[in-house]
Amino acid sequence: MPFRHSLILHGGIAQRLEQPAHNWLVPGSNPGAPTSCVVPSYQPFNPMSSHHHRRKGYGYWLLTMWASLSLLLLALAALFLLWKSNRLKELEAGSSLILTPQGVMEFADRGNGTVALVIHGSPGGYDQGLVYGQELARRGFRIISISRPGYLRTPLLTGLTAQDQADAIDSLLESLHINSCAVLAVSEGTPCAIQLSIRHPGRVGSLVLLSPVAESLGYTPIASVGYQIFHNLTGDWGCWLMMLRIKLDPYSVFTDMMRVGSSLKPSGCNALAVEAMTSPNQRIFLTELAKSITPLSPREAGIINDNAQLKDIPIIPKDSVTAPTLILVGEHDIHSPYESVLRLTSLIPHVRLMMIEQAGYILPIGTKSAQDWKTIADFMKFPTLSSITRSQRN
Repeated sequence: MPFRHSLILHGGIAQRLEQPAHNWLVPGSNPGAPTSCVVPSYQPFNPMSSHHHRRKGYGYWLLTMWASLSLLLLALAALFLLWKSNRLKELEAGSSLILTPQGVMEFADRGNGTVALVIHGSPGGYDQGLVYGQELARRGFRIISISRPGYLRTPLLTGLTAQDQADAIDSLLESLHINSCAVLAVSEGTPCAIQLSIRHPGRVGSLVLLSPVAESLGYTPIASVGYQIFHNLTGDWGCWLMMLRIKLDPYSVFTDMMRVGSSLKPSGCNALAVEAMTSPNQRIFLTELAKSITPLSPREAGIINDNAQLKDIPIIPKDSVTAPTLILVGEHDIHSPYESVLRLTSLIPHVRLMMIEQAGYILPIGTKSAQDWKTIADFMKFPTLSSITRSQRN
């Protein structure tokens, strides 16, 4: 008879007992047989092949991803801080400070020749003035570029209003022993330039206004182009990302720049960006122009102040601007509507107007920009006047 080995629990001690197999297999087997119990074999817990293993593996994956993401963010933060630190050092090294009766004024002095004062827009600073001034420097001008109050290292208290800023600039020119100069002003800087001509007429030999703020911008939360850019870029981090984009894909950034303050259709913005990409000078101009608004934080006070002041700019008395004046405005510039500019020209006795067709807020731009710069430089040196003219883009 076949036998089966089993364990009998007796007195807490497991004893081996040979039992007939039929005790376990055949119903009705001997009831007198000792009661027995088979102890199941021990199966050790194996976490590598269980649900616990899956949960543990998922946890390891999350931890690895979180660590990798943290390292990536730390690396990006370090690169951003390095970029910002180097940019601030570059800005500080490129300018000088002077104390005027109105307060501290930051400026840069470049080149030799006929003196041209460049007054930046918003966002901006002396570095933006140098971007516009580089085309004049090539044509024999000495460039004096200032940071208006609230921008970079010129404190806001040096001058809140356009009149105060004009007086501070006059004091700066007096300190530099500059009796008279040509003046080029851009966008939000144009009210200040106009006040300089009104309040200190002997200081301004000729006046050029690019995309001027011709009338008050009204009481809207975001009135100026500078404040719109400040709002859209979301601070210094956005500036850094923009500069990375311009290295990787300048065409798309140039296209975005053409949309700012412009009613141009997408095809028109693309066409201007293509024109700019074909010219090394234009590519440098737009790249440096984008750079001149970075970082935003040391320009924030000026941006906010401009947005407030330009909602109600000073009234210009008729014939109060005596300097010969050249005004350039883009056909699709929504912040300098052509009708508003026409009303401005009616207040200036010696004025020439150039309306740039198929152009927006940023001027001069496109394949004919060199011709426009020559017109500007010639006018600043030898002001000539004519009736309203139109510069066409074919």
